[in-house]
Amino acid sequence: MVKDFLNGFLSLVRGKGPSWAFEERRNLIRLKCSYRSMYSSAEGRFPGTINDLGEGGLALSSRHPLKVGQWITVYCPFVDVDGPNEPIEGQICWTRQVGELTNSGMRFTVTPHSWVFSILQLLGFSSLSSRSKRRWVRAECKLPAVVGERQVQVENLGVGGALVKAKPRLPVGEATITVGPYLKLEALALAGTVSEARDDGVQGMEFRELDGPQLKLLGLYLKALLRRSFDA
Repeated sequence: MVKDFLNGFLSLVRGKGPSWAFEERRNLIRLKCSYRSMYSSAEGRFPGTINDLGEGGLALSSRHPLKVGQWITVYCPFVDVDGPNEPIEGQICWTRQVGELTNSGMRFTVTPHSWVFSILQLLGFSSLSSRSKRRWVRAECKLPAVVGERQVQVENLGVGGALVKAKPRLPVGEATITVGPYLKLEALALAGTVSEARDDGVQGMEFRELDGPQLKLLGLYLKALLRRSFDA
């Protein structure tokens, strides 16, 4: 299940567009993916592909047309998921015809018994409330990085920030960290704020809002790091 999940994990992007009209839309992160699944409506049961996924919605493509306002049920795309795997029920909030396929946005509420809950927990979502502060995807690592002219080591990397170890400690305040390059991935530059060091000398860095290319590249870093940790 884990390998199938990682194979479908493409990148992370910020929610935008008509399918993500939420109160905290700018802060939502979506998992860009490609998962074959089944869904059902009043007309029957049909195959579809989940193209992105978040804690409040997903995008689905299918050959069977869906309509705005229609309610559907989407089933777990994995045969064996570690944790709850109940289907999710939600409402179609937009549709768009692309060739022979219909792309649709579905809005739903995550419950602790749903398969979405299990997938997002696997990715490191520590909270499933859009009103609370979340720690998104986090990957343990030991990556070389540079802050200014200082060589540092990234020990934990996530969508919202990183944990960094440096000797001597980094000054608290605004900074830019350049991570990598790593494997075949180019170096990733992220601006943010460095916090006070913990007792173990590790310092947190909270990233500023990332643009699309940064989020895509960061998603590829996280996918590579997660895959390496699962294969170890």
